[in-house]
Amino acid sequence: MSSPEMKEFQKFLYEEIIIKQISRHNPPLISQKCISTLLRILNNILEEPYNEKFRKLPEKNNLINSNVLQITGGREFLVKIGFKSKVVEFEKFFILELKNTSPVCKDGSKKISDELFLRQIERLEIAQELLKDYLKKVTEHAEAVRRMQEREKIAGELQKAAALENIKEDKERRQKQQEQLKLRRQLEKETQRHEERLNMNEEKAESEQQQLEQSPFYRPYHHSHFEEKKS
Repeated sequence: MSSPEMKEFQKFLYEEIIIKQISRHNPPLISQKCISTLLRILNNILEEPYNEKFRKLPEKNNLINSNVLQITGGREFLVKIGFKSKVVEFEKFFILELKNTSPVCKDGSKKISDELFLRQIERLEIAQELLKDYLKKVTEHAEAVRRMQEREKIAGELQKAAALENIKEDKERRQKQQEQLKLRRQLEKETQRHEERLNMNEEKAESEQQQLEQSPFYRPYHHSHFEEKKS
């Protein structure tokens, strides 16, 4: 692959997939998880390019599925760097096939001799550097979002606490008003009963006085009864 082709690959991977898909279509925290997971996949492959387990990603793997395949741009990124979806023994995988390598050397290692393989590795290294650079940016953005969410959470908790306090004070105020109203009604009833008793007593006294006056033996006292007779 010529240098212009490699630059075109780099530009497309960054602008069309990382920026326009992974970044713009997902919240910062989701983008961060996706970029971080993709970077881990590439780091493992580049550290051990001959280890097939790092180049064979099961689609049912929770981490791969939730952080990459279900994220806008995640699947497209894998395809762009050479991964292909295949079914192996009735199970779906994303597999990166690296081209011809030389036989195992005497010391047990494998020597890279195929030019196509080197180009594949170069593409992976470009993708790795793009992810590293963008991970810094998206991490800063994600941290800013976390701080903002934390502030909003604290503000919400304070607002909720203030609302609960207002509800409590309002409840206590209404209870106090109800108690005062109850006491006032009790006082009014006591006053009414007292007045009724007074009225009853007055009526009873008047009735007794009337009965006494109507009695044939009743003779009202006069002050003259108590004056000394003049000699």
